[in-house]
Amino acid sequence: MSFNRLSAIWGLLAILSLLATGCSPEAGPPPEPPPTVVDSHVIQAGNGAAITRLSGRVKAAERTTLSFEIPGEIRRLNVEVGERFVAGDVLAELDDARYRLVARQRRAEEREAQAVLREKRQDYQRQASLADKGYVSETRLDAARAALGTAESRQASAQAARELAERDLTLTTLEAPFDGSVSRRQAEPSERVGASQPVLEVISDREGFEVETSVPETLVGALPAGSTHRVILPALGDAESAATLRHLGTQPRSSNDYPVILAVDAPPPGLRSGMTARVELSLDEDAGEATPRLPVPMTALVFDGEGRAHVLRITDDRRLERVAVEVVTMADGRASVRGALAPGERIVARGAEFVRPGQTVSLLGHGPERYN
Repeated sequence: MSFNRLSAIWGLLAILSLLATGCSPEAGPPPEPPPTVVDSHVIQAGNGAAITRLSGRVKAAERTTLSFEIPGEIRRLNVEVGERFVAGDVLAELDDARYRLVARQRRAEEREAQAVLREKRQDYQRQASLADKGYVSETRLDAARAALGTAESRQASAQAARELAERDLTLTTLEAPFDGSVSRRQAEPSERVGASQPVLEVISDREGFEVETSVPETLVGALPAGSTHRVILPALGDAESAATLRHLGTQPRSSNDYPVILAVDAPPPGLRSGMTARVELSLDEDAGEATPRLPVPMTALVFDGEGRAHVLRITDDRRLERVAVEVVTMADGRASVRGALAPGERIVARGAEFVRPGQTVSLLGHGPERYN
């Protein structure tokens, strides 16, 4: 092999070596993946109120059950259900024959007692006059005085019996206590009723209407007396009215629900007792609570296997932080939570289960967007 051919071979090997080792560009670390784009939500300050929707029923604010104070047979019922009346109208009557006879008897007994009293008074006056002259003994005068006292007592008793009988006679008529209408008849003519047995249920026009509903024990502290809420009346084309909390019961009904009565502030035309109502209660959620509740989208919540919840806060440098929260209420796509959050902070609004704490993210709609 000639020297020139050997030199050419060595030169080719040198070139190949350079190409394999020294001529390739220096390899660096792999590029960092682009930040994940997330939809975010800025936490707003809670207004301390939330709406809870319940069903209720309209009732007259002033209503009563009427009954006779004495027993007897109903002779006449002068009103029908729904019929209107004015104060003082006679709504029902009992058969008063017996009570008229008793009143007549008591008057006669009173007249008899008055006659006996006059006689005993005259006798005592005579005996006193004779005793002054020494014609009768002191014993006889004492007997006349005692007879006079007995006659006075009998006359007073007869007078009271006559007044009671006359009062019973007036109670055979049942008069309207106020202007209003009949909501229910609980007895019929010719029916014998006892004293205080319900005969008519009536409602008044004076005090307007109320809506009665009930709330669970967890909401009792969020309903201050005098607070304003809203009622909706489906039977009147969803007419609305503000309503003021008038009464919150202190004794629960079944299932620990407490009765609530709301006064309808502006009753719409056509409102009647017994209509159904939808009640929207504005709850003062933060009443008595040291940590206020904050509203967040329900999609921002991430739950672990034990039911605990957290959200992912986005820091100023676009990194994610895990913040544990307590979920208080959830409704209409939003949740009310407590935790180490503050108004103005930004959290991941949806898809939080696909990112992790410590990860850098990019905000959807803020600056250049990246799509993976």
